[in-house]
Amino acid sequence: MANAIISLVHDGKKPATSPRRRPYRQLPHTADLAWRLWGASLPELFENAGRALSATLTDRRYLRRRATRTVRLTAIDREALLVDWLNHLLYLFDLDGFLGRDFQVVSLTDERLQARVTGESFDPARHPSRTGVKAATFHQLSIVPAPDGWEATVVLDL
Repeated sequence: MANAIISLVHDGKKPATSPRRRPYRQLPHTADLAWRLWGASLPELFENAGRALSATLTDRRYLRRRATRTVRLTAIDREALLVDWLNHLLYLFDLDGFLGRDFQVVSLTDERLQARVTGESFDPARHPSRTGVKAATFHQLSIVPAPDGWEATVVLDL
């Protein structure tokens, strides 16, 4: 798979992470799609995971802030919580086409997440369809401290 890089649009706001480094990067992977994610904090890492997933499905720049969904999840550890978070976002997309543009993690522990996701339902007339994603997986999953915050690797099943 070709190495593709998708940049974030921050609506004129200065990015929370270093301006020289994007908060997520697609990694080469044989059959699936892998992302390397960064965040100055764990909540920011989870927010950037949501952004990366939306950018995988469509061009985030065309998403409007029309509706907000509250997400509450519980898992056995932070790695399972990251997979559950991404799979819940996919569930919202599968259920009624809802795609997040803005992600705000309100509360996060190793086992619980509460977040607000603002976006809209997918409209094929305005939103280009990119890559279809079946699920986030535990394959090569990692969340580790990094010198400037946190780093994660997650693989998506296509």
